[in-house]
Amino acid sequence: MTDELSRRAERLLALALEARAKGDVELADQLTARAMQYMDEANGDGDVDAPPPPAQPNPQPQQQQQGQQTEPGEDGESE
Repeated sequence: MTDELSRRAERLLALALEARAKGDVELADQLTARAMQYMDEANGDGDVDAPPPPAQPNPQPQQQQQGQQTEPGEDGESE
C-alpha cells in the first residue's frame, strides 16, 4: 500500500511540474498538495486534512479559439 501511495505521489508531482511549465500554477499547486497527502499517508501520517481534488485543467487554447471564430452576423439569425 505504501509503495502504491508513493508511486501516486511521484506521478502527481510529475504532473504538477508539467502544469507549472505550461503556466497553470493553480493546478500545479493542487496536484502538489494531493501528492503531499499521499506521501503523508504512505509515511503513516494519516491525520492530515485532505486537500480538495484538483480542478479540471483549463481547455487548450485551440478549443477556446474555435468558439470565437464566428464573426458578427454569422450566428444564424436572419435580418
